[in-house]
Amino acid sequence: MLHPTVRLIVWGAIAAFIQWLPATGLSLMCAAALAAGVRLAPQRLQLLLKRTRWLILSLVLLFAVATPGVYLLPSLGSFGPTEEGARLGFGHLMRLVFVLATLAVLLQITGMEDLVAGLHGLIRPLSWLGLDRGRVAVRLMLAMHYVEQSPPGRRWREWLQGNVAEGEPVRLRLQTSPLGLADFAVLAGLTLAGAVLIGAPS
Repeated sequence: MLHPTVRLIVWGAIAAFIQWLPATGLSLMCAAALAAGVRLAPQRLQLLLKRTRWLILSLVLLFAVATPGVYLLPSLGSFGPTEEGARLGFGHLMRLVFVLATLAVLLQITGMEDLVAGLHGLIRPLSWLGLDRGRVAVRLMLAMHYVEQSPPGRRWREWLQGNVAEGEPVRLRLQTSPLGLADFAVLAGLTLAGAVLIGAPS
């Protein structure tokens, strides 16, 4: 399997690439992502969709109502949705669902320690500016550990006030590993694909 850092880079590259796909390709990619999410990470996908349901609804309504075009409900006047707005909103809806579905799969196949290790490698350039990425990664691991171990119903105000139950000392270990040949091959492929896309005539 790919290095966690490379997995994060691949996910980010795909999430960026999906923004420029036409409607047909976007529909196919969204359907494939949803199928993968339902198959590999149904609970995570359901949770992500549930937590973003109001964002999804507001996104579709905003584009449908605020985009000029032919009114679908002329009786509502300027308060009604337009055909162009509905099409634009549906396109952004598919992009958001694609990102959420692929994120659910990424989180499912990448455990907490691997995820933090991936972020540790991803922020490596910032270490040249003096950032202690090891400390950042460990703090992130601690935060994720307490979130996972917290009892249901704990409110965010309790976290801000520092009301965390004391217990045995937490021992976490940040495991890092070098990139393999497959990782370098994937990064080279992404770099080449990005150069081709940037250099392609619009």
